[in-house]
Amino acid sequence: MKILFFGYWGANDGLSQATINPHLTILTQFEKVEKIIYVSIERREEGGFLVPKNAKIEHRPYSSRKRSRFLSKASDFLSIPFFLKRIIKRESIDLVMCRSSLAGGIGYWAHRLTDVPFTVESFEPHADYMAGLGIWSKYGLSYQLQKYLETCQKKYAIRLMPLTLKAKERLIKEGIDESNISVMPCAVDSKQFSFSEKDRNDIRKGLRLTDRDIVGVYVGKFGGLYLDQEAFRIFQKAFEYFEGFYLILINVQPKTLIEARCKEFDLKADRIMHTSVAHHEVGKYLSASDIAFSFHCPFAYSYAFSPIKNGEYWANGLPVVISPSIGDDSEIIERENLGVVLDKNMDIEWSRVVIPDVNNRTENAQVKAATDYRGVENTREVYKSVLIE
Repeated sequence: MKILFFGYWGANDGLSQATINPHLTILTQFEKVEKIIYVSIERREEGGFLVPKNAKIEHRPYSSRKRSRFLSKASDFLSIPFFLKRIIKRESIDLVMCRSSLAGGIGYWAHRLTDVPFTVESFEPHADYMAGLGIWSKYGLSYQLQKYLETCQKKYAIRLMPLTLKAKERLIKEGIDESNISVMPCAVDSKQFSFSEKDRNDIRKGLRLTDRDIVGVYVGKFGGLYLDQEAFRIFQKAFEYFEGFYLILINVQPKTLIEARCKEFDLKADRIMHTSVAHHEVGKYLSASDIAFSFHCPFAYSYAFSPIKNGEYWANGLPVVISPSIGDDSEIIERENLGVVLDKNMDIEWSRVVIPDVNNRTENAQVKAATDYRGVENTREVYKSVLIE
């Protein structure tokens, strides 16, 4: 079988590194899979692509570097289906696998041009996300087009793979055949993100921290789908509650934004590290930490969220402070005592945060949760069910 795997982001984007690369590797392990052509959308110049090195994987980037963001997006939807069509025809592709409902919309057009079946993993109500957070208008072209394409994916995809059980339940209520739906949270490489005492000591030594210091880590953005001022208010309270608190922020947002928020909430700049690191380096900073934060915005459609960072935090043995109503994860964390869920006022009872024993970080409840809920075996089983159809 020959597969065209289509991702909506650049190959070096953090989302691709975290959610596509592990899945490509899993697919190569099936004897039935002869070849995988991985198509990413590259919107900036890259010196090289961080794609798994495997004889079965061939990377064919699509260049989408336009001056205008609108023209770039319009070009994506008008041109990429024909780009995919050429690959499908020349390579005799048997199946198109799309990562995200944005990629799925383009995959649907490719399906209509070629009649080759397609699947959509990480399927989510993206149009409603954007409208619900006030980023898109329900009367705007972006919302209307994406909403239409999501409807088409529900109708024509041979398998939808939402990230959460709650999302699956919603799809069934909409009339989608349950046999066409498989829940597939993002797979996490537990070995890559496992706790390392050496990394902990090296990072903390470099930051001039003592064993008594409590370190919090947040991997993610602020604003849009994520909390902004609310997040910094929580950081502020962490500084007040924990003596010797230190904060590590890992994202690509401008330092000016972080500096402005720190000034706004009177946070100690010398006790905050703001950096951007390659995805494979994130685990080192998790090992150096004692608490992790996960700050997606809770709203009507956050039932479909399944933040990859939560699985990575768990794999490192970290307790997670999370927003309420985030996919299945908020309930899992509350039910299994894996951290603390913020209340409806986005506040937290800090006494409930249990700092993990460093000597038990490789085998605590969080590590077990990473295997149970984000292990590669679940992803492998879903792919197996698709490939045998």
